[in-house]
Amino acid sequence: MTAPRAALVVLLLGGLFWAALVWAADQDPLAPLDPARSGPDGRRTPIVAAIEKAKPAVVSVYARIPGGPSPSPFTRDPFADEFFQRFFSDFGPGLTRPTTNLGSGVIIDGRKGLVVTNEHVLSGASSIVVALADGREFPAELLGADPGHDLAVLEIKSQGLPQIPLGDSDGLMIGETVIAIGNPFGLTHTATVGIVSATGREVPRGRRGEALKDLIQTDAAINPGNSGGPLLNLDGEVVGLNTAIIRGDGLGFAIPSNQIRRVAARLARGGLALDLGLDLAESGRPRRGETGCLIVSLTAGGPAAAAGLKKGDILRKLDRDPVDTLADYELILAGLDQGQPVTAEVTRDGRPLAVNLTPRQFTADEALALAGALYGLTVSEHNGRLALERPPASSPAARAGLRQGDWLLALGDRQTSGVRDLAEAVLAARFKPAVSVTVQRGRTVYRTNLSR
Repeated sequence: MTAPRAALVVLLLGGLFWAALVWAADQDPLAPLDPARSGPDGRRTPIVAAIEKAKPAVVSVYARIPGGPSPSPFTRDPFADEFFQRFFSDFGPGLTRPTTNLGSGVIIDGRKGLVVTNEHVLSGASSIVVALADGREFPAELLGADPGHDLAVLEIKSQGLPQIPLGDSDGLMIGETVIAIGNPFGLTHTATVGIVSATGREVPRGRRGEALKDLIQTDAAINPGNSGGPLLNLDGEVVGLNTAIIRGDGLGFAIPSNQIRRVAARLARGGLALDLGLDLAESGRPRRGETGCLIVSLTAGGPAAAAGLKKGDILRKLDRDPVDTLADYELILAGLDQGQPVTAEVTRDGRPLAVNLTPRQFTADEALALAGALYGLTVSEHNGRLALERPPASSPAARAGLRQGDWLLALGDRQTSGVRDLAEAVLAARFKPAVSVTVQRGRTVYRTNLSR
């Protein structure tokens, strides 16, 4: 490079350096920021807008569990359990753990005061309080709970409450931004952001091989106390209800909003399940490798029989969803609406057949009759307790050693303080080959299984 050209380069660089110094000197760090660039509107991203829209309808749920630290046959919030055990162990012996489960919830109908949350937050609760974002607190009534889907619907006596719309979880995209809001460790209305990592996940729960199905997986941080809080899209709609985590791995799971919509509608109207009037068996499989469940019997006059289905048909799809197992059938049935026709696709003698049928709701009397037919359980109610009558010989109840005069405390994961509780518990367990029962005889409480 020639000397004049080098000098020119040095001069240009020097000029840029001094220009930068002059610009920096003109920038007063204490001067007001440009409102157009840095004001609230400039920083209100879609994430901020979604949180502002949803926050008033996210609630704290406090469920008081009687008995404190004494063992319970009912499930407790696993997030809260681990947290409180770790917390109190740090302070030595002599302290008892709290008797209140903490969770989150979402107001989905502000006119009726309906709140949806996780069933495991409320299981075994003697009283429930819902706290709103504005500081108001209301006692809540449990309208219905479904342990199989880990969903519960509460009612609070107030009108004109804020609410969050339920979005369409079927339209979620992998990589889509989502927001979790809840009360982790009691820190109310904490928001975390992540993406939809996957859909259609299955997460085991309990000790009997049960699982929550069709869950949304997200990397948005979910911690103890987030149970029942919403998973939002950037439109501020609920696309899921946070329900579980895999500890230490940053994996969270949420119940899809379309499943919430179907199950919550059933719980809000009283919790009794719908019926198609048929019994299935997983052992039957169509030829040529097709999947499905074998229809082994039909209820006379029931929807399936009236639609022309027959014993020996293979049920392959219901409402366009595959029926590969009894669990699939139960999940689909729980989401059906009473009076709304659905299409059942079956295989009969190797040929496909589609029929329309309309589900009807089980009555409490039919459910109690089912308790006798399936398990040999017949009860009478006495001041909020259920006393067993003598079970028929060779029935599951008799084989398990149950006796007349035993108090029936629970069937499956549901407490049974009245005949309606028993009816709901039987309908929730009717597809399972075995169900646990908790009974009291004298001063002894024990748990056993009834195998069909």
